[in-house]
Amino acid sequence: MKKTFIILSVMIAFYSCKEEANIDTKYVIAKFQETADTIYTLEYRMQKIDTFAKGGTVWNNTGVALIEKDNNDKIFGFSFYGKRNDYDKEYIYDAGNGFEISITDKTYEMEPAHFGFIGSPGGQMVHQNIFKLDSVYKNVTLSETENSYLLSFEFENDTVYNVSDRIMVYELNKTDFFPIKIKQTAYALGNKTVSISKFSEVKFNNNVNTTIKDLKKGFQDYDIIQPEQRKPNMLLTKKIPLLELPDLFDNNNIVKVNNNKLTLIDFWEVWCGPCIASFPNVENLKNKFSTKLSVIGIVSEDFENAIKLIEKKGTTFQNLVGNNDLKKEFGVNSWPRYFLIDNNGIVQKEYFGFSEQIEKDIKVYINK
Repeated sequence: MKKTFIILSVMIAFYSCKEEANIDTKYVIAKFQETADTIYTLEYRMQKIDTFAKGGTVWNNTGVALIEKDNNDKIFGFSFYGKRNDYDKEYIYDAGNGFEISITDKTYEMEPAHFGFIGSPGGQMVHQNIFKLDSVYKNVTLSETENSYLLSFEFENDTVYNVSDRIMVYELNKTDFFPIKIKQTAYALGNKTVSISKFSEVKFNNNVNTTIKDLKKGFQDYDIIQPEQRKPNMLLTKKIPLLELPDLFDNNNIVKVNNNKLTLIDFWEVWCGPCIASFPNVENLKNKFSTKLSVIGIVSEDFENAIKLIEKKGTTFQNLVGNNDLKKEFGVNSWPRYFLIDNNGIVQKEYFGFSEQIEKDIKVYINK
């Protein structure tokens, strides 16, 4: 009997060790996804700490989020409610519409679906990778503490947005494999950025006591604020102001923008992802209409990194140094912003972001 007990003990110990040895990256990733797939409603509190490259600026925000999976949603794959504690408005995204709700004023604004809504104050409390890990990565490693597993993902450099050395570390609870903390580090033009999301008071499924539907009922009697029509830029159909600006690569060289040639002006900044993503399109216009069109970029911040970025992207259109007065004169408060000036120096078109319409309009004015 004693001999049998010893043999059984040895076998149990052997298979326990064998099972423990199989806890590798594939196992932990699979367990995370297994948990995520069982969640249809999720509520949590979050602390989000973002450290930005420029000047070491730190945002430290807390708030709450409620997320409901929606397989029919084409943008996020879920509906959500988000509230940042330092901001007096609440945000809901549901059925392709975004809502900004003011409890104090008993009003709300509604806007059509767009990916940028997750960047709203409430949307910042919603982590986009909460249900799914990145499947495309360069390397992944596993470590552990007494109560958690840490999956560390390394990614290839992003040449479009000039992001390098991106690493995401998921700290997962050993009990249910749900994230305790998600940390991302990366370098943007050589400057380090860090984003940390810490989760607490996490509830799943039947333990969640409210729904997006209930929250929407809470403001159904509020007054809706109708969206204001965008006011036309004061410069449209008027002669362009005199522009004499320093060349970005040689501040001693003051460049006078020629108002006798069809010109596309591109207001951009280093931190603006869509600006950088549109560089190849703007460069293409410059090359395609080289004898008929002048392309001028204007950047007003972080000139050192702007130069690095232009050199890295191989951009050849001329870039000048802007300033706050110039932005105010052109009414630029979002980026990228483009202006098309005809060969008489008249501001004919303004574009909020790059679109195919720019090339269509260029062709129209070339053929006039």
